Amino acid sequence: MSRARGLGRILSALAFMVIGAGAVMLLPGGPAPTAARVPSGAAVDIGFSQDMIAHHQQAVTMAQTARGRVSPPVARLATAIELDQIKEIGHMQGWLALWNAPQTPSGPPMTWMNADHPGHHRTIGATMPGMASQQEIDRLGQVTGEDADVLFLRLMIRHHQGGLIMTTAAARNAAHPQVRALATHMTAEQHKEIATMTGLLAALGHRPPPSPVQE
Repeated sequence: MSRARGLGRILSALAFMVIGAGAVMLLPGGPAPTAARVPSGAAVDIGFSQDMIAHHQQAVTMAQTARGRVSPPVARLATAIELDQIKEIGHMQGWLALWNAPQTPSGPPMTWMNADHPGHHRTIGATMPGMASQQEIDRLGQVTGEDADVLFLRLMIRHHQGGLIMTTAAARNAAHPQVRALATHMTAEQHKEIATMTGLLAALGHRPPPSPVQE
Protein backbone atom coordinates (compact mmCIF):
# COMPACT_ATOMS: atom_id res chain seq x y z
CA MET A 1 0.00 0.00 0.00
CA SER A 2 1.41 3.44 -0.88
CA ARG A 3 2.12 5.95 1.88
CA ALA A 4 -0.56 8.31 0.49
CA ARG A 5 -3.20 5.62 0.39
CA GLY A 6 -2.23 4.43 3.86
CA LEU A 7 -2.50 7.94 5.26
CA GLY A 8 -5.86 8.42 3.54
CA ARG A 9 -7.25 5.28 5.07
CA ILE A 10 -6.01 6.26 8.52
CA LEU A 11 -7.67 9.68 8.21
CA SER A 12 -10.88 8.07 7.01
CA ALA A 13 -10.83 5.63 9.91
CA LEU A 14 -10.38 8.51 12.33
CA ALA A 15 -13.26 10.32 10.67
CA PHE A 16 -15.49 7.28 11.07
CA MET A 17 -14.64 7.06 14.77
CA VAL A 18 -15.10 10.76 15.46
CA ILE A 19 -18.33 11.05 13.54
CA GLY A 20 -19.73 7.70 14.56
CA ALA A 21 -18.94 8.18 18.24
CA GLY A 22 -21.08 11.29 18.34
CA ALA A 23 -24.48 9.85 19.00
CA VAL A 24 -26.06 13.27 18.65
CA MET A 25 -26.13 13.64 14.90
CA LEU A 26 -27.47 16.61 13.03
CA LEU A 27 -28.74 16.90 9.52
CA PRO A 28 -27.88 20.24 7.93
CA GLY A 29 -30.28 22.72 9.44
CA GLY A 30 -32.22 20.02 11.25
CA PRO A 31 -33.01 19.55 14.93
CA ALA A 32 -30.80 17.50 17.20
CA PRO A 33 -32.21 13.95 17.20
CA THR A 34 -32.11 13.53 20.96
CA ALA A 35 -33.26 10.33 22.57
CA ALA A 36 -36.53 12.09 23.42
CA ARG A 37 -37.15 13.00 19.77
CA VAL A 38 -35.97 9.68 18.40
CA PRO A 39 -36.97 7.12 21.04
CA SER A 40 -36.66 4.08 18.84
CA GLY A 41 -35.99 3.13 15.29
CA ALA A 42 -38.63 1.57 13.12
CA ALA A 43 -37.70 -1.48 11.05
CA VAL A 44 -37.26 0.51 7.83
CA ASP A 45 -35.11 3.17 9.53
CA ILE A 46 -32.85 0.59 11.17
CA GLY A 47 -32.59 -1.67 8.12
CA PHE A 48 -31.91 1.21 5.76
CA SER A 49 -29.21 2.65 8.04
CA GLN A 50 -27.49 -0.71 8.51
CA ASP A 51 -27.50 -1.58 4.81
CA MET A 52 -26.59 1.88 3.56
CA ILE A 53 -23.60 2.05 5.92
CA ALA A 54 -22.20 -1.08 4.24
CA HIS A 55 -23.11 0.24 0.77
CA HIS A 56 -21.44 3.60 1.45
CA GLN A 57 -18.36 1.96 2.95
CA GLN A 58 -17.68 0.21 -0.34
CA ALA A 59 -18.04 3.51 -2.24
CA VAL A 60 -15.48 5.03 0.14
CA THR A 61 -13.16 2.08 -0.48
CA MET A 62 -13.47 2.51 -4.25
CA ALA A 63 -12.77 6.25 -4.02
CA GLN A 64 -9.69 5.61 -1.89
CA THR A 65 -8.50 2.85 -4.21
CA ALA A 66 -8.73 5.22 -7.19
CA ARG A 67 -6.69 7.92 -5.44
CA GLY A 68 -3.53 8.74 -7.39
CA ARG A 69 -4.65 6.62 -10.35
CA VAL A 70 -7.28 8.76 -12.05
CA SER A 71 -7.30 12.11 -13.83
CA PRO A 72 -7.90 15.35 -11.86
CA PRO A 73 -11.61 15.70 -12.79
CA VAL A 74 -12.35 12.13 -11.75
CA ALA A 75 -10.18 12.51 -8.64
CA ARG A 76 -12.14 15.58 -7.53
CA LEU A 77 -15.41 13.73 -7.96
CA ALA A 78 -14.07 10.67 -6.12
CA THR A 79 -12.94 12.83 -3.20
CA ALA A 80 -16.34 14.56 -3.01
CA ILE A 81 -18.11 11.19 -2.97
CA GLU A 82 -15.73 9.88 -0.31
CA LEU A 83 -16.22 12.87 2.02
CA ASP A 84 -20.01 13.01 1.55
CA GLN A 85 -20.47 9.34 2.19
CA ILE A 86 -18.19 9.33 5.27
CA LYS A 87 -20.37 12.11 6.71
CA GLU A 88 -23.55 10.21 5.91
CA ILE A 89 -22.14 7.03 7.47
CA GLY A 90 -21.63 9.07 10.63
CA HIS A 91 -25.25 10.18 10.66
CA MET A 92 -26.50 6.62 10.29
CA GLN A 93 -24.09 5.22 12.88
CA GLY A 94 -25.29 7.88 15.31
CA TRP A 95 -28.94 7.01 14.75
CA LEU A 96 -28.31 3.30 15.28
CA ALA A 97 -26.51 4.12 18.52
CA LEU A 98 -29.43 6.28 19.67
CA TRP A 99 -31.84 3.45 18.90
CA ASN A 100 -29.65 0.85 20.65
CA ALA A 101 -29.67 -1.05 17.37
CA PRO A 102 -26.77 -3.10 15.98
CA GLN A 103 -24.53 -1.38 13.46
CA THR A 104 -24.82 -4.34 11.12
CA PRO A 105 -27.87 -6.45 10.18
CA SER A 106 -28.28 -9.90 11.68
CA GLY A 107 -29.77 -11.34 8.47
CA PRO A 108 -29.72 -10.87 4.70
CA PRO A 109 -29.61 -7.30 3.38
CA MET A 110 -32.62 -5.31 2.22
CA THR A 111 -35.31 -7.47 3.87
CA TRP A 112 -36.65 -4.21 5.34
CA MET A 113 -37.70 -3.32 1.78
CA ASN A 114 -40.24 -6.12 1.57
CA ALA A 115 -42.76 -3.75 3.11
CA ASP A 116 -42.22 -1.46 0.12
CA HIS A 117 -43.12 -4.25 -2.31
CA PRO A 118 -46.07 -6.22 -0.86
CA GLY A 119 -46.09 -9.72 -2.26
CA HIS A 120 -42.53 -9.37 -3.57
CA HIS A 121 -39.99 -10.74 -1.10
CA ARG A 122 -36.31 -10.53 -1.84
CA THR A 123 -34.33 -13.71 -2.17
CA ILE A 124 -32.60 -14.64 1.06
CA GLY A 125 -28.88 -14.26 0.70
CA ALA A 126 -29.09 -11.82 -2.23
CA THR A 127 -26.47 -9.09 -2.17
CA MET A 128 -27.22 -5.41 -2.47
CA PRO A 129 -27.47 -4.28 -6.10
CA GLY A 130 -24.59 -2.35 -7.56
CA MET A 131 -21.95 -3.66 -5.19
CA ALA A 132 -18.57 -4.29 -6.82
CA SER A 133 -16.88 -7.65 -6.47
CA GLN A 134 -13.54 -7.92 -4.71
CA GLN A 135 -11.99 -8.77 -8.07
CA GLU A 136 -13.29 -5.50 -9.53
CA ILE A 137 -11.88 -3.48 -6.63
CA ASP A 138 -8.56 -5.29 -6.95
CA ARG A 139 -8.54 -4.45 -10.67
CA LEU A 140 -9.21 -0.79 -9.85
CA GLY A 141 -6.11 -0.83 -7.68
CA GLN A 142 -4.00 -2.06 -10.57
CA VAL A 143 -4.97 0.20 -13.49
CA THR A 144 -3.93 3.80 -14.10
CA GLY A 145 -4.71 6.68 -16.45
CA GLU A 146 -7.72 6.43 -18.75
CA ASP A 147 -8.26 2.77 -17.83
CA ALA A 148 -8.62 3.80 -14.19
CA ASP A 149 -10.98 6.66 -15.09
CA VAL A 150 -13.26 4.37 -17.09
CA LEU A 151 -13.28 1.55 -14.54
CA PHE A 152 -13.90 3.85 -11.57
CA LEU A 153 -16.71 5.71 -13.34
CA ARG A 154 -18.44 2.52 -14.49
CA LEU A 155 -18.19 0.90 -11.05
CA MET A 156 -19.40 4.01 -9.23
CA ILE A 157 -22.30 4.62 -11.64
CA ARG A 158 -23.48 1.04 -11.10
CA HIS A 159 -22.94 1.41 -7.33
CA HIS A 160 -25.00 4.60 -7.19
CA GLN A 161 -27.77 3.07 -9.30
CA GLY A 162 -27.95 0.16 -6.88
CA GLY A 163 -28.11 2.49 -3.91
CA LEU A 164 -30.98 4.48 -5.36
CA ILE A 165 -33.46 1.66 -4.88
CA MET A 166 -32.78 1.80 -1.13
CA THR A 167 -32.71 5.59 -0.79
CA THR A 168 -35.97 5.88 -2.72
CA ALA A 169 -37.69 3.29 -0.52
CA ALA A 170 -36.39 4.88 2.71
CA ALA A 171 -37.42 8.37 1.58
CA ARG A 172 -40.94 7.02 1.17
CA ASN A 173 -41.28 4.65 4.10
CA ALA A 174 -38.93 5.56 6.96
CA ALA A 175 -40.68 6.47 10.19
CA HIS A 176 -38.41 9.31 11.27
CA PRO A 177 -38.32 12.59 9.32
CA GLN A 178 -34.53 12.82 9.77
CA VAL A 179 -34.10 9.49 8.00
CA ARG A 180 -36.51 10.42 5.22
CA ALA A 181 -34.67 13.74 4.77
CA LEU A 182 -31.25 12.09 4.51
CA ALA A 183 -32.57 9.44 2.10
CA THR A 184 -34.12 12.17 -0.06
CA HIS A 185 -30.82 14.08 -0.01
CA MET A 186 -28.92 10.93 -1.01
CA THR A 187 -31.33 10.29 -3.89
CA ALA A 188 -30.85 13.80 -5.29
CA GLU A 189 -27.06 13.75 -4.87
CA GLN A 190 -26.62 10.33 -6.43
CA HIS A 191 -28.77 11.24 -9.45
CA LYS A 192 -26.61 14.35 -9.87
CA GLU A 193 -23.36 12.39 -9.53
CA ILE A 194 -24.56 9.71 -11.97
CA ALA A 195 -25.20 12.45 -14.55
CA THR A 196 -21.73 13.92 -13.95
CA MET A 197 -20.04 10.52 -14.20
CA THR A 198 -22.00 9.62 -17.34
CA GLY A 199 -20.78 12.86 -18.92
CA LEU A 200 -17.16 12.15 -17.96
CA LEU A 201 -17.49 8.63 -19.33
CA ALA A 202 -18.98 9.90 -22.60
CA ALA A 203 -16.06 12.33 -22.99
CA LEU A 204 -13.79 9.27 -22.87
CA GLY A 205 -15.87 7.53 -25.54
CA HIS A 206 -17.52 5.02 -23.20
CA ARG A 207 -21.06 4.23 -22.15
CA PRO A 208 -22.32 3.53 -18.61
CA PRO A 209 -22.95 -0.09 -17.62
CA PRO A 210 -26.47 -1.58 -17.59
CA SER A 211 -28.39 -0.72 -14.45
CA PRO A 212 -28.12 -3.41 -11.77
CA VAL A 213 -31.71 -2.77 -10.73
CA GLN A 214 -34.10 -5.10 -12.51
CA GLU A 215 -37.46 -3.76 -11.38
